[in-house]
Amino acid sequence: RVQTWFADRAPWQRRGIAAAAGAMATLGHAPFQLTIFFVFAIVLLVWLLDVSATKDAKLRSAFSMGWFFGVGHLATGLYWVAAAFNVDSDAWGPIWGVPATLGLAAGLALFFGIGAMLAMLAWTKDIRRIAVFAAAFFVSEWLRGHAFGGFPWLLPAYVWTPGEPISQLASLVGAYGLTLLTLFIAATPAAIADGGQSAGRRFAPVLVAALAIGMAWGWGAQHIAAAPTEPPGASPIIRVADSGLGQAEKWENRPDQEWRVLQRYLEASGEPSDDNADTIIVWPEGAIPAINFFMLENPDFMSVLGHGLGDRVLITGLTRREARVNDVAYFNSAAVIDGVNGEPRVSQTYDKNHLVPFGEYIPLWNLVSSLNIAPLQRIGAGFEAGAPPTRLVVPGAPPAVVLICYEAIFPGMVPHGDGRPGWIVMVTNDAWFGGGSGPYQHYAMARYRAIEEGLPVARAASGGISAIVDAYGRQIAATTARVAYAEAQLPPAVSETPYARWGSIVLFALFILIAALRFLPAGKSGPGGF
Repeated sequence: RVQTWFADRAPWQRRGIAAAAGAMATLGHAPFQLTIFFVFAIVLLVWLLDVSATKDAKLRSAFSMGWFFGVGHLATGLYWVAAAFNVDSDAWGPIWGVPATLGLAAGLALFFGIGAMLAMLAWTKDIRRIAVFAAAFFVSEWLRGHAFGGFPWLLPAYVWTPGEPISQLASLVGAYGLTLLTLFIAATPAAIADGGQSAGRRFAPVLVAALAIGMAWGWGAQHIAAAPTEPPGASPIIRVADSGLGQAEKWENRPDQEWRVLQRYLEASGEPSDDNADTIIVWPEGAIPAINFFMLENPDFMSVLGHGLGDRVLITGLTRREARVNDVAYFNSAAVIDGVNGEPRVSQTYDKNHLVPFGEYIPLWNLVSSLNIAPLQRIGAGFEAGAPPTRLVVPGAPPAVVLICYEAIFPGMVPHGDGRPGWIVMVTNDAWFGGGSGPYQHYAMARYRAIEEGLPVARAASGGISAIVDAYGRQIAATTARVAYAEAQLPPAVSETPYARWGSIVLFALFILIAALRFLPAGKSGPGGF
């Protein structure tokens, strides 16, 4: 039996296998999308927990297996975090990148350890443990996505390529519901190795999982086939543009740096003309470097901007500041800028609501400021949070909601009901992530927000993938290594999805259904179980 082989291994060997399995699970995510490796990794983790269930200190053993799995998974999945520390090596230095990334992985892996401990509290020696595993690790993943501000990166749901049939389940149950289903399906092959069980009982979970995948694929394919084939005639043209500069290049210490970067964006936006007067331009988060420069406060800069845009509407990320009685507040913002006769006008702004800890603000700043620690953005003590996203009026287009960078990884930030927008604008600075897998992972999550909400997405990403995505998560147009812009007619929105209407209710019902499988009558097992 497989479990016997694992039991014969020394504790340090089992921990190493757990870490290796976690690293293997990363291959299920973008840019690889090798779902089968994620499934195999989960099966290995279930078998390791089978061994933990036989130990006297089973909770401690289970926590260890879950934690090492999490470290292996998150260290390989989040390695690109170290790239942010190399942008300004004089301020932070590469010496901080690796330990910071490992520290982040080790801290977030605690949630995997908690999931393993929760599973052990209700573990069984038969196929019911598949439901226990899925329910327990779903709880830990939900906690990871919400506790202390949350960091729902690398959710198991994302091993299904966005825009393909199975990903469409997110329109019903969201990324968390698909995470629960994915954990359940991925764990089912572990039952094949169970001793003392009939062949039918050992293979039944896999057959059920295969049937579920087939049904999900069929439903998703039909869902996509029902998509509108053409956007409405009045739908505007959207152009998402990038400067093509890396983060270090954008921050070069040159007296004309802001003007140089502006010129790159204007070139990617194209010359204004009668043919493109109705085109809406989208620039990324913090498009213009703003350590000591604030574009909205510089009339000369705004005049050149207006001349380069003409009468076109621009939605751009920017840094703005607000003078107060005793200090100055800084915001990571987005602005809708329209113009008439080349005179730009800031019609609306949105201040980022969900900030990145340590990247955009320092938690407990008053306590740690004496240590001379500054956020990576180098804006004083960091940014202040704005109000939650609301609809913005965009001339010539349906109302939009803007999500800035980090906000795109959180399901449910888009307003629903009467406040529902007609499309989502995402502005982000993925140049912080370097040239590895980080930008691809971020883009995949952005496409899931389109599926969950049934809304098209226009995504402008500095150093990442700028794209137009339809309401099914399918890429319509995207930038390439040679072309710094993508342009397409705005795809139509679809009716508000079941997830958008009843997401929490559906998710809770699905969790109760799977967790309840633990309490079905136990099957006959041989001596010692498994």
